[in-house]
Amino acid sequence: MRILKARGVDIHINPFFLLMLLMYASVGLLSEMMFAFWVVILHELAHVVVAGGLGWKVKRIELLPFGGVVEFDEAFYGTPESEIAISLAGPIHNLIFAGLVLALLQREILPPGFGEFVFELNLAMGLFNLLPAIPLDGGRVARALLSNSVGVARATAIAVNIGRIVGFVMLAFGVYLVFAGEGNIFLPSLGGFLMFAASRESEKVLYMRIQDSLRKKERLIREGSMRAEVIASYEQTPLVEVVRKFSPGKVSIVMVLDGSLNILGFVTEVAVLEGMGRYGPRIPIRRIVR
Repeated sequence: MRILKARGVDIHINPFFLLMLLMYASVGLLSEMMFAFWVVILHELAHVVVAGGLGWKVKRIELLPFGGVVEFDEAFYGTPESEIAISLAGPIHNLIFAGLVLALLQREILPPGFGEFVFELNLAMGLFNLLPAIPLDGGRVARALLSNSVGVARATAIAVNIGRIVGFVMLAFGVYLVFAGEGNIFLPSLGGFLMFAASRESEKVLYMRIQDSLRKKERLIREGSMRAEVIASYEQTPLVEVVRKFSPGKVSIVMVLDGSLNILGFVTEVAVLEGMGRYGPRIPIRRIVR
């Protein structure tokens, strides 16, 4: 749900986050949750500031219970190094802020109750977001670190699966605590949402494969040459299935064959991507052979 548009940036609040605000308001904790809301906003602004310094244009911000998601116009053109820098900005902000609050508490500048709440909230948000699980910031760092060896698509799938596992553990443990009378619904709710958000991120794996191909193009231009591989494809194979066979670090050339294994022609990796954009992902590769 969009709540604001500032300087061309759409700011959305996830319905689950709104539900949590209402839930905590019903038990008299609205002021704490409203402060948590601003902590999340500052967390996201840290991402935005670093992204702006790297020349990325922010398109959309979605506020989630554990942080948020920043979408960029250049999402498919960023380098792993820039993704790491942008992803770490939020957790580092939280940890630095927690350290400052702790120093003020030790000098008795802040009231103990409020200061401890702010310290624990920032510490928890910073550490939790460092878990190597998409959609958390740590998951995006893990994806960037793995992308050079296994490709962006495979790295995304790995981090998404970790996100699902972490979410399931939180959900199961939270439910156990609720039935044992030692917890509330916050932990299982957060675990369930993490599983949902990770699954939603998995839908972007195809676009990560496109990002892989764009990086290959940049690398080829930069280095002058790259290793290549030839992929044999039946003429009726949909383009989206051909894309799944592309390997990271190698330029793929598709040899298109008919039912008698006669060569109909060759198609480059870029031509396959352009064909998907022009005709759709399900058209047979025969259609783009010249």
